[in-house]
Amino acid sequence: MLRLAGLLLLAAAALIVILVFRVQTVVVNGNIRWSGQEIAEGLSYDFLTQNTLFLTWKHRNGEAPERLPYLSSLRVKLDSPGKITVTVTEKELLGYVLYNDQNLYFDEEGVILEISDEIYDGIPVVTGVKMGEPVLYQKVPTDSSAQLRTILSITQLLRYQELTAEEIRFAENMDITVRIGSVDAILGQDEYLEEKIANLRAILNVMNGNQGTLHMENFTGKNEPVSFAEGDIPEAVNGGRSTEDEQQTEQESETSAVDSGDEEAPENENGEQEEGGEDTPDGAEDGNGVPDEAEGNADGGDGSAEDTPDGSVPENEDGAPDGTGEDQEGGDSSGEEGDDDDGEEDLQNTSTYVMAFDSSGTLRYDAHIVNGVVVDANGTPIDGCSVTEDGNIKDAYWNVIDPQTGQPAQ
Repeated sequence: MLRLAGLLLLAAAALIVILVFRVQTVVVNGNIRWSGQEIAEGLSYDFLTQNTLFLTWKHRNGEAPERLPYLSSLRVKLDSPGKITVTVTEKELLGYVLYNDQNLYFDEEGVILEISDEIYDGIPVVTGVKMGEPVLYQKVPTDSSAQLRTILSITQLLRYQELTAEEIRFAENMDITVRIGSVDAILGQDEYLEEKIANLRAILNVMNGNQGTLHMENFTGKNEPVSFAEGDIPEAVNGGRSTEDEQQTEQESETSAVDSGDEEAPENENGEQEEGGEDTPDGAEDGNGVPDEAEGNADGGDGSAEDTPDGSVPENEDGAPDGTGEDQEGGDSSGEEGDDDDGEEDLQNTSTYVMAFDSSGTLRYDAHIVNGVVVDANGTPIDGCSVTEDGNIKDAYWNVIDPQTGQPAQ
């Protein structure tokens, strides 16, 4: 009799659990691209998963079910017998490829999580990929598994370096080009990608929005020269910069140049720039291809007495020492010295090497200031680079760089 009573009590308890602890309300938090209803339906789909106690126990470790492959984690909290709160973390979309006018978005494992017409900001399109028929929640069916590994490697490296690319383009020979803003960075073959992308971030920081092509095909991370060619770049897939945008950017650059007081030097009858003109921009080159600021040291001279017949330092048209400018020594036009000569002397010499573009468009890694002139590691003046009045370095593309930190000057 007691045994029967115990069985009845167990049956009653089981009935209460089944009837009372049934899913009636599901609150979903943390979802962005997938709806709460879609997540709720994928979470509770049969007799057992209709029970709130069972769901709470099943997902106690935060693992997402296979039925919800677009989630990386899922936790269930029991609010009441019929109500649960589900907190989810969606998998990140790292890129997408085009197939029959559809965008196939994939995650860090190359699994297609979404097929849609929408274009999400901040996610690069991968072009030049040959592939078969795609299947949702399966890997991108590229003809080459090696290419898929390269795609995943690049997208994850870009995310790690916090670089937002618009396009990752593969050429027929598998050369890789990454478009970031108004720059096409040609990375070449699938080698030294980690070094290339890590240095790409540092290079872009000093380019100050210049438009053109950056050549990193032969870069291995051992301070090889990187060249930059200014000019128009092809329109990107799915929302590239329009001609109107490019014209607006050029107009803004021209306006910025005028506001900063940097204007082109006047030309003589032969179409060449005149030397010594007061409108010549900082860092402009004279007829010998040497920047005005570096002219005093270009031939190895140091401005000593032996450079002039009477032992004095040569002067320019304004009466200031040649190659320095009248404000560099901290004095005024009358030659009086300022009270902070020591501070000015520090600005004239720096030991930290920074990156700067020379007049040929080559990125130099060893730019620093010696005696008020931008020189390389061998002490040779760098064409196209000059020192501003406040002691910063201005390179051939008008990037103003702090010589102490190597970062754009504020």
